[in-house]
Amino acid sequence: MHEFGMVAQLVDAAVATAAGRPVAAVRIRYATTLPEDVLRQGFEMLTGDGPLASAVLEAEPFDVRLACPCGFKGALEHDDVIGPGQAVCPSCGELRSFPPTPELELVEVRPSP
Repeated sequence: MHEFGMVAQLVDAAVATAAGRPVAAVRIRYATTLPEDVLRQGFEMLTGDGPLASAVLEAEPFDVRLACPCGFKGALEHDDVIGPGQAVCPSCGELRSFPPTPELELVEVRPSP
């Protein structure tokens, strides 16, 4: 499950940004090709103690989109993406490339007041 590894990297980056200070919230952007519940569960598991122990995860989704020569133009789902910049068109089933897009992005680490 690559999502857990991605969340682990995100948590490491947030801890480094916090520099030992308690954190109220961690704001992220994530591709809708990633299941939000898996991201939240991983975040909770990895932040049980330390500066992120009481942090709230604020998650903002965005679509990963594909324009295929078959005429499909739309958002991809989790099962459509097979690798970085590679997807199976949900309309015609052909393998297509799309611009690589970070699936998970740390936007803000908000310190506790």
